[in-house]
Amino acid sequence: MPRQRQQPPLLRLPLELRQQIYTHLLPRENTSHPLPSIGITSVSHRPPTSALLNIHPQLTDEILSHFYTLTTWTLIFSHAFNFFRVDPDLRRLECSPSLKRIKKVELVFYCDVLLLREYPSFGLESFCKEIKRRAERACEVLMGAAELSTVVVSWIDTTKTGGWGEKKGVLEPLRKLVGRGGISFRVGRVCGCESVDRALFVEGLREAGVKVDNGGHPLATFLPSASRGLDGSTDEDGGGSSSDAAKLRLLAFDPKQDRDLYQAYQNQNLGRLSNVVVRSHAIAGTAGWPPIALP
Repeated sequence: MPRQRQQPPLLRLPLELRQQIYTHLLPRENTSHPLPSIGITSVSHRPPTSALLNIHPQLTDEILSHFYTLTTWTLIFSHAFNFFRVDPDLRRLECSPSLKRIKKVELVFYCDVLLLREYPSFGLESFCKEIKRRAERACEVLMGAAELSTVVVSWIDTTKTGGWGEKKGVLEPLRKLVGRGGISFRVGRVCGCESVDRALFVEGLREAGVKVDNGGHPLATFLPSASRGLDGSTDEDGGGSSSDAAKLRLLAFDPKQDRDLYQAYQNQNLGRLSNVVVRSHAIAGTAGWPPIALP
């Protein structure tokens, strides 16, 4: 008679205690480019390891569920190509099993002065058009995020070019997500530009269809100062800081990701990034994490 698989001792604990353990195993840790070859800039918590996901099928489901509940996924809309170089049209994100399980997203509208310095002819109209195009595509893809319930909208502008009347037009693509319903909108960081404060930014969101009220519309609320950071970290000064732009650039210029991509092209027979730990197809297929990297 075949031996029955023994239940792990962890499963004998109440679910609430197990979730506290999962929280400890999935600490807050801003992780750059968590999905190989997919256009997510970062996640707010450390992704589960393959060892953690191979203990027991029930634990796999519970850990992944808790991870998606905890984590905020960040997408950055910038006129600089670096932020979208891996998945330019977000087609791989659109096909990823993870998309359907994402619950919280931060959308960062980022106007970076560095590109304007290098290419002076690339003016206000051009970069607004590019940011808006990328935001439109991202919102279209996020319509497929069946469990999406919270969208944090952040604005970082280091260009010092003014022109808020034109720049606020890049928020228009949010109308698509507003129209879907069931999504709570929150205001994240607003910084880098002296001419745009949080009140003016909220007004721009209203004009884009994101209602700021206590009625039956999606609610845009101010995050408390202790949770305004891109990764949820405490910001004691109560607002955004100039260091945000530097943090975003670090996320965009990720040398490890570049090495992984290079090695992937060097070994096309693998069809995936060689630095990524190979996990079981069963986990990737049924649990949605990690997704199988597309060639």
